[in-house]
Amino acid sequence: MDALNRSEARAGDEVLALLALDLTPGVGLVGIRALVDRFGSAVEALSQPAKVCRAVCRGYEPPAPECLRAAAHAVEEAARHNMTIVTWADARYPAELLHLHDPPPVLFLRGRLALLEGLAVTVVGSRRATARGRDVAERLGRALAAVGVCVTSGLALGIDGAAHRGALAAGGDTIAVLGRGADEPYPPSHRRIFESIVERGLVVSEFPPGTPPLPHHFPRRNRILAAISHATVVVEAGARSGALITVDHALDLGREVWAVPGPIDLAACRGSNRLLSEGARPLIDVSSFVATLAEPLPPTPAQPHGPGGRLLAELGHEPLGIDELTDRVGLPLAEVLSLLTELELRGAVRRLPGMRFGSAA
Repeated sequence: MDALNRSEARAGDEVLALLALDLTPGVGLVGIRALVDRFGSAVEALSQPAKVCRAVCRGYEPPAPECLRAAAHAVEEAARHNMTIVTWADARYPAELLHLHDPPPVLFLRGRLALLEGLAVTVVGSRRATARGRDVAERLGRALAAVGVCVTSGLALGIDGAAHRGALAAGGDTIAVLGRGADEPYPPSHRRIFESIVERGLVVSEFPPGTPPLPHHFPRRNRILAAISHATVVVEAGARSGALITVDHALDLGREVWAVPGPIDLAACRGSNRLLSEGARPLIDVSSFVATLAEPLPPTPAQPHGPGGRLLAELGHEPLGIDELTDRVGLPLAEVLSLLTELELRGAVRRLPGMRFGSAA
């Protein structure tokens, strides 16, 4: 029991340290990742002299007392709202997020964490959607939920809200990723949907409770939407819709992108129609699209070869951080992260605190 208590205390200290770094101006998500990779944990990074940390993260400054207090307050508020906090060293953290170059170090979760492990499709589009677009999104949400696919979206007005409503109406699963703290809905008019998702689905945010919905939070939210799903569907998007940011992240991660064709003279469809001209898969029938999700995946070889085999060989002796692994195998960071996730799913690799990886053998 004492060992368990010590383990929980260390995990709690790491949450506080990661939050304090995230709240410190000038460090940034990439800087936090570099510090943790270099020193093994955020707690260990904070124990280093500032000069040593600046050699790893140029903008580093030790967290000010108000940042430390804010981190502790965030943990208290999370507990008050029955949130679960997971860090990127937690086994419950979605491995797909590690494919991002700036994965959120901490997630605040409300609801059924198991939804992060199943098949999910992100449905996004314009806030100022047409009645046609909202109808398609709701029908798509219903159809996906009816066959056990989790519908992921951002709780926004328009397409997002319609997709969530469809999934809930079908009695299925849905995840809402927020651009504010998970203690309140945004927009406020979606409170009923938000409360239903807290009760029956899952609400995800990288922002501490009480964080307002600032404009620059939503592009960050969109990368999570792209990463935690197997495919992204754009139902209806104008030329400058934020949904196109989600698409950019999905393409960077190698996810499939689908778009619903719309009238060529309708401004609300210019962005989604452009995606089709650039190679997105056309979603012309909801039933046919849902059927493609049931197609079996190609079998995975029992023993990895090629780059995966080289990567596993490097992990044969001791756990290594992402940067060192990337240098050793000579592959891009995104490809290394993708291979690590595949190997972890096979049970060949184990993920360790501080974003280090080791052989499971």
